[in-house]
Amino acid sequence: MKNKFPLVSVVMLNYNGLKYLKRTIPPILKLDYPNFEFIIVDNGSTDRSLDFIKKFEKIKIIKSPKLREKNFACNYAIKKSKGEYILMLDNDIIIKDTFLVRKLTSQYCANKNSGSIGLTFNNEGESSSGYIGGFLGYYFIKENKLIELKKLIKSKDYLIGFPHGAAFFIKKSIWNEAGGYDSHLKFGGDDSDLGMRILMNKYENRIFLQTSQLHIGLPERKDNKKYIYKWKLMVYAHLYTITKNYSFFNMVFALFGFSIFAFLKSIKQSVFRIHLGPFLAFFYGNYLFLKNLPYNLEQRKKIQLKRIVKEDIFLKIKPPKFD
Repeated sequence: MKNKFPLVSVVMLNYNGLKYLKRTIPPILKLDYPNFEFIIVDNGSTDRSLDFIKKFEKIKIIKSPKLREKNFACNYAIKKSKGEYILMLDNDIIIKDTFLVRKLTSQYCANKNSGSIGLTFNNEGESSSGYIGGFLGYYFIKENKLIELKKLIKSKDYLIGFPHGAAFFIKKSIWNEAGGYDSHLKFGGDDSDLGMRILMNKYENRIFLQTSQLHIGLPERKDNKKYIYKWKLMVYAHLYTITKNYSFFNMVFALFGFSIFAFLKSIKQSVFRIHLGPFLAFFYGNYLFLKNLPYNLEQRKKIQLKRIVKEDIFLKIKPPKFD
């Protein structure tokens, strides 16, 4: 019976996620799909979450050799996985749809140009979602408007610029062809970078809208220390990703546009949080960009030479209009 279904590897990244894992692991183990493996790659947890995971015989635990480097850890786990398909999940995503894997494999196989399928999910306690796929512009990642879940699940799937890294589905061969996540980046630049390279390889990124999953990790964003650490890495990651993937003239405009956007956002967050950290993090991110510019340009040359689609098609994919 199992050989009629392609093996799917559910890969979850964990770092001190005990409070989430207690709610996110059980629904995955109850998925109605006869052929899947469940891998959790740990990024150096110290909160006893590993002890909790070990209680489940069906879960394979992998420890990342490099700690607190998200992109490397995900690449490492997928390399160890055996599935034909990968369902990538953050440890704070609750699967609400028992038949999710069946539906994702069906949608993926129905489109010969399938590259990735992003999952829709909503924050706990909210009836609308802005997690409807990622879209790119000249100030880089666009902010999505909140859409009522009732409208979303009645809509047809559509093209997106990139899938949200917290939850997406991809064929392992496509992941490998695109090069996976960029391990040079410790945090950020994972999903957007991957999505662009998938498009440049003539595949499509689409969204799954039949059901919405649940995101329970929002409160962590209120932690100033964690936000500042991630923001400085994201500033650098976005500057690096633009430099690497955009065609020359679009790169120039986007570097300028994103820098203005990130500078204003840093001021806003510093005021909102009554903390100078986000403002200083912006400058640290730019410092990292300048420091690593030779490497960045070297990677740009490699990507631009290999790309099949020369046009920056990711700049032309727009969010759909919901009536």
